[in-house]
Amino acid sequence: MQWNLNDFENWEELRSFVDTALLPLYLYSSDRKVEDHVVRMNYLLNVAAGIEQRLKGRVLLFPLSYQIGEQQLEQRTPAEFPYKVLLHFRGEQIQVKERTEEGVLTLLVGDEDLESSLRFEVTVDVLYKEVIKLWQTGLR
Repeated sequence: MQWNLNDFENWEELRSFVDTALLPLYLYSSDRKVEDHVVRMNYLLNVAAGIEQRLKGRVLLFPLSYQIGEQQLEQRTPAEFPYKVLLHFRGEQIQVKERTEEGVLTLLVGDEDLESSLRFEVTVDVLYKEVIKLWQTGLR
């Protein structure tokens, strides 16, 4: 389920099935060109949407959350979801308060070869399987 009006028409019916929040997080830093940020953000959003599509019915994909530069704002996760999946690029220092709690999974995305459709498919395939592993372990 994605965070849009069309999907939320049936929220009350589906609420009991959706137990996982998928939270794409992006670090916007001044050491990259705006064009690079556009490509990276688009890629991260597409990976998140790909994961959500493969796990449709149990995952709510939240809108992209930004952290600007060195602000080090502490992100929080929504408490009403037993499982939280954080998605961001490898090497980014994003502060998340609940990162070490049970039921919180951090998925790291590489930022090499973002134009490759094969790499994109492999990334989504590997990452959605990690969410399934989280569910199978039953961490809550």
